[in-house]
Amino acid sequence: MEYSDQVLILAVKRFREIDAWVRLLSPTRGVYTAFAFGGLKSRRRFLGCLDPLNHVQFKVRRSGYRGYHCLAEGRLLDAPRQLRNHPQRLGMAVNCLKFFEAAPVAPGSFAEAYGLMRAMLATLDAAEEPSPLFPLLFRARMTFLHGMLPACGHCAVCGQPLGQTGAVCHVEEGRVACPDCRAAASGGVHARLGGEALALLASAVEQGPEQWAACRPHPAAGREFSRAVDLLVRYHMGLAWEQGGFVRA
Repeated sequence: MEYSDQVLILAVKRFREIDAWVRLLSPTRGVYTAFAFGGLKSRRRFLGCLDPLNHVQFKVRRSGYRGYHCLAEGRLLDAPRQLRNHPQRLGMAVNCLKFFEAAPVAPGSFAEAYGLMRAMLATLDAAEEPSPLFPLLFRARMTFLHGMLPACGHCAVCGQPLGQTGAVCHVEEGRVACPDCRAAASGGVHARLGGEALALLASAVEQGPEQWAACRPHPAAGREFSRAVDLLVRYHMGLAWEQGGFVRA
């Protein structure tokens, strides 16, 4: 079986002396692994292709033996031009990539996740000074793709619009309520969200990486937003950032 697939390369590792093990993200097949036999030496079949963050069209063969994916040849479609030369931006991209790999995407969200990853890389490649909150906004959007980020336009209890008075995120229940309804609730973990922090949560859901790069909230609002996202990710996805990577909490 042979097919053509446009993919984003997530990781490349050496497999034996001249062979490569490649982790791919496809809009139709999701995340999968393939082998590029001779890929670390061949310039004709994989010229300029086998680097992480590259966008490549591969011809892929499915081996009858254990169903391995084997890359027959590749054509580079797009690659970051500036990102790899800017440590701060590259660090943000790696943070987003690590979270993406730690949180598997459901089949129905493959295309959206692929588009989000492509937009994230394009934005960080072009933006001179992206917002320090960029990885948190990406993390919140990925949580939304998993159906775990609460709706933030209206109170989940009384249905009233949430505005500048802010709200409270009920972490275990995964919902946002107005301050009045929060006062009637008891127990559980809560994260306060002022008006600006609530707007950041809405931006993560309703906007894209191009808009996130320009977010410059007040530091207090940034801390409220970060705490809420970290608590939601830890409680509902079981992930926490520790020692340069995401681990099961």
